[in-house]
Amino acid sequence: MSHVLPAPAKINLHLHVRAILDNGMHELDTSFTFTEACDKLTFNAAHDIQVTCSLPHLGGENNLVYRVLCAFQKHCSVNNGLAVHIEKNLPEQSGLGGGSSDAATALLYANELWRCRLNRQQLIDFATPLGADIPCFLYGRASLASGIGEKLIDYPEALPNSTLLMAWPCSGLSTAEVFRHFDSYFAMRLKDQDLRALTPSEGVDTMRRDLTSMGQNDLEASACSLNKQVSTLLQFLRRHSDHAWMSGSGSTCVALMDSKQEADALALQVKAADLASWTHTGKLLRMHPVQLGLE
Repeated sequence: MSHVLPAPAKINLHLHVRAILDNGMHELDTSFTFTEACDKLTFNAAHDIQVTCSLPHLGGENNLVYRVLCAFQKHCSVNNGLAVHIEKNLPEQSGLGGGSSDAATALLYANELWRCRLNRQQLIDFATPLGADIPCFLYGRASLASGIGEKLIDYPEALPNSTLLMAWPCSGLSTAEVFRHFDSYFAMRLKDQDLRALTPSEGVDTMRRDLTSMGQNDLEASACSLNKQVSTLLQFLRRHSDHAWMSGSGSTCVALMDSKQEADALALQVKAADLASWTHTGKLLRMHPVQLGLE
């Protein structure tokens, strides 16, 4: 019998780069919440791990879902397989964490189906080496994050009571390319700072101080340099909303609107002006829709 679960998009409410680590990764100070936009995953019993996708080039062994499930199968000494079909609704290279969200939902389901009984923190510890965005989906609640995104605490403020508009321009951005550009052209601002990784307590203190920075994103300038469509889209959204910014490493841009009607109207304008090929309007979600009894 098939089982269908959502894999929601996340947005970054803010994103600051605090340090470039010795391994080339980045110490972040960021925040996440979830949206109603989502991929859909259909699960069926199988003798091995199988992953297919509505976009055929994203299926198979190169999909993050496949790699995560194979690693989890080995980690838990499980002999059972799992067939997963991904209905891809979120755009690629969008800064919405679509691939990581798919992997997190698959991991949550496999943990339940295979009776591995890992708790939430154990799942986060397992998944972090496989993808820095996976932990925020496993954490399951709006969060503040430090480290490479794996040190998570509950987001302590109320989420904006607004309608969210998400708009993806007609092309995406490679996360690795955006960070390389940031490192080359903008990381000089870090040269006088202590580039050691923040300790968890320091990270929490820093994040609490930065709650007022909603909408700020240190990667925005790099993304706009690499993809002029992002810059044009942001300028348009900011003419119609007091709160508009880019999520993650791009290229999705978001705007907060006073009503669903205003958000829907702006989405139509964005598409009519050929500034975006995908839009979504809806609510910010404080909780991940898949919990499966995790502690």
